[in-house]
Parts: sequence; C-alpha cells; structure tokens
Amino acid sequence: MNELLTDLIEDMQKSNGGHILYHYDDMDCYIQNAVSYITAGIRCGGHVLFVDNDRHYFHIDKELTNLLGKEELSRVHFMNNYDFYYSNGNFNPDTVFSFFLKNIQPYLDRSHKIFTWGLVEWGNVKDYIPLVEQYEKNIDKAIAQQGLISLCAYDNCSTPLELKESLLRCHDVLITDKEYIPLK
Repeated sequence: MNELLTDLIEDMQKSNGGHILYHYDDMDCYIQNAVSYITAGIRCGGHVLFVDNDRHYFHIDKELTNLLGKEELSRVHFMNNYDFYYSNGNFNPDTVFSFFLKNIQPYLDRSHKIFTWGLVEWGNVKDYIPLVEQYEKNIDKAIAQQGLISLCAYDNCSTPLELKESLLRCHDVLITDKEYIPLK
C-alpha cells in the first residue's frame, strides 16, 4: 500500500487536496502507511499535523528518524489524539474543528502545504456517531477551501457499520491496508 498511498497523495495535490478515510486492520500496515504518508507530505515541502496516540507515535517516530533529516523532522507536528479530540473536555464537533483550524492556521498564513493525519479512537462510539459525522463534514469543507490533504484513520474492527456508512459520505477516498477506492 505504501506506493499506492504515495501516488494517491500526489494525485490529490494536483486536484487541490482531498479527504481520505483509512479503515485499518493490521497494525504493522498502519505504522508503515503512517510513515509513508508523513514522508510523502514532508518530501513535497509540506508540514504534517499528525494526531495519534503515544504508543503508535513511538514506533512511527523511530522509523521517521531513519528516513528524514532534522529539518524535515521539524515539520512533523505530533499531537496526542485524546488531547486533540477532547481539547474542551468532551467531543464537541465545533470546538474540535476550531481547535483543528487553530493548529493549522500558522502554516496556512505562511502558505505552507498542510497534510493532516487523525487517528480517531472512542470509548462508546455509538454515542458519537452524529457528532463525528458533523466534525468530518466540517473538515471536508476546510479541505476544499484550503487545499488540504487530510487522512482520518479508524480501526476497522471497532468501527460500527452505522459510523462506517456515515464516514463514506464524508470522504473522497477509502483506503484499507491493501487498496484504495475512490468514493466521489
């Protein structure tokens, strides 16, 4: 998938951005795809806002350190996903979206390319389905307005069908550990 993901990112750059949904099953594939995504964003001169958990980032950072130089690594901006999505103490789509914009605005102000990766993990996900859809629609609008490339990652096994269906409506492309499928 690494090469396919890199090709997808290149295509999305030509078409003013895109919104990627990643349903992953295999953690090794997830780590490799995250490394590929970050590396592709950095190598084309962009900044990457990488929102994930600390466990994953530990492994990803080890790989990135072997692939990227110091200046390139300075353009990878890690944020813990719990801190990001619960920045206001609970998941409120408008608050999280405002927090997202606040975090990318300095790079937009300097006309930098922006790539974002967000791992979404929930406790009782069924309570959040309408809120997640609202948040994803907000992100979709920002992507179109700003020309961003944004990837939202969800564990395929723990994402309920109702949420999967909702997410398919809010993204341009679905990727799995092995393939990608255009949605629009």
